[in-house]
Amino acid sequence: MTQLERRRTLYDRFEPWVLSEALTRQDLAVAVALADMCGEDDQHLILALAFAVAAPQSGHTAVDLREIREHTLVSAESRSPTRVTDVENLPWPEDAAEWLEEVSKSRLITSTQSPLVADRGLIYLRRFFHHEERVAERLKELAQASRSTVSNAEVSNVLRLTRNQQHAVEVCGRARLGVLTGPPGSGKTRTVAALVADEFVASPTARVALAAPTGKAAARMAESVAESIDLLSATDDELIGAAASALQLIVPSTVHRLLGARGSDSFRYDLHNPLPFDLIVVDEASMLSLPLVDALLQALHPAARLVFVGDAGQLASVDAGSVLGDIAGADGPIHTCVAELTETHRFPTDSFIGQFSSAVLRGDSDAAVHVLDEALGTAASSSVLIDGIVLEMVEESADVDQFVRDHAVSLAAKASDGDISGALRQLNAFRVLCAHRSGPFGVDGWNVRAERLLERAEVQTRGHYPGQPIMVTSNDPTRRLFNGDVGVVVKDERGLRVAFPNSDLPLIEPVSLSDHATVHAMTIHKSQGSEFDHVVVVLPPEGSRLATRELLYTAVTRARRRVTLVASQASVLAALSRSEHRVSGLRHRLEMVQEHG
Repeated sequence: MTQLERRRTLYDRFEPWVLSEALTRQDLAVAVALADMCGEDDQHLILALAFAVAAPQSGHTAVDLREIREHTLVSAESRSPTRVTDVENLPWPEDAAEWLEEVSKSRLITSTQSPLVADRGLIYLRRFFHHEERVAERLKELAQASRSTVSNAEVSNVLRLTRNQQHAVEVCGRARLGVLTGPPGSGKTRTVAALVADEFVASPTARVALAAPTGKAAARMAESVAESIDLLSATDDELIGAAASALQLIVPSTVHRLLGARGSDSFRYDLHNPLPFDLIVVDEASMLSLPLVDALLQALHPAARLVFVGDAGQLASVDAGSVLGDIAGADGPIHTCVAELTETHRFPTDSFIGQFSSAVLRGDSDAAVHVLDEALGTAASSSVLIDGIVLEMVEESADVDQFVRDHAVSLAAKASDGDISGALRQLNAFRVLCAHRSGPFGVDGWNVRAERLLERAEVQTRGHYPGQPIMVTSNDPTRRLFNGDVGVVVKDERGLRVAFPNSDLPLIEPVSLSDHATVHAMTIHKSQGSEFDHVVVVLPPEGSRLATRELLYTAVTRARRRVTLVASQASVLAALSRSEHRVSGLRHRLEMVQEHG
């Protein structure tokens, strides 16, 4: 039998796993080829290898064979809810502990050239094992590199920092690593401005970079920092005024742009060509993948400081890893680098959205239901919106059609008139957020629904059309566009173009964009780093494995003014009862590194 025939025979054993979409053909083909190279043909071994290959695409950095069935069911539901039963009925190994022991003794792991690594009960692709090791070691080094804090009391006064924010500035200045967490509206950006201003006051020639995982998040960071610059510029203190001028010159970028992305895994800046900055602040750090954090840490200048900023209660990265959550949740000395802001100023303290999101974050079902009952009672008894902040719940999708239609028609009108700035403002006024990609509760269905509503309003939606919201779905460094960037199709004298919020990006012909998708609706995962005046949150039924409190919290906190839940009370309670779990050894590794480092 030839090598090709042998691999074909091995591959054919797993056809049910591919047909059910538990594994992709690509993942299985890679696993079969690697197993064949190691001289292995046991079906359970190849299955474990295939899941290790597939794990990063589901957000995990490793495979826990004790939990792989449940995690695969979650992934199957996110792709196609109709496949869940097929996945449940696959011939899963009956004893996960025996399966792990069998894999751990295999040449797939024990060989010096093996593709897998077994560590603390987890199975890693060797590449991700090394990512995790390097990130843990580097974070330990930064956390242990203590320094004298340079917190400037006058900067804090000028920026009107609260005591909690002042303490956060001090914590993030104690070492070369700082981690600032807190819910939306807690003043994270104002605290970042103080950190950077302190740096410039202490060292006027300091080189500082601000970055975020997506173009949208970077643009929002720039807008938020601008408010602090105005305050700093108004002072009579010359050093603080100079710091404001220096801060104004910094243009936040994506992390990929900061590193000089040349492809998916290639960067201009690396261990041998470090970034030329003394301080790097990365916002929306919950969205950072493990490989990207590894690349950033490798490229960090030997004397530079790094500050991660984000909301540890949000969903983890769409890609592999949960780095911010792992750092913020780790015990031991590294925790001394973590500062948490607890007060939110986005909503009035007694607003329904503020109370509800806080209850969701705590997993407090009773409090969440009480807030919903009060909000719905208020809405039923009064047409006046209290403080302009609205939380409401409806059970039928048709109940929000008016919202969807009004927004889409307004967006189309501005885009057709060539009102680019107006179209971009309208783009961020409203969005439907879903847990699923497909199915009746998913993004695909809601995008079709929005376009049908447009057609009924006599707005054509064939091909590309004015008012079509576009999301880039793969990195395009040559155009300075990255996965997750969102723009809108507009019409000008040259025809149809796509406008993006970053003012330095030119208008682009839609047909010249590579991978992109329509986003009248988007997944809650993809909404991270964005804010909208009004969000419609579509929760799946109570039996869904996708609905978790992190998912619900992330969705609700995307809103500035209004949240409409398309859900039953049972589905809300089901989400509150579940917590997202990413398979990662980083938190434990950080604690072990701290203990033995």
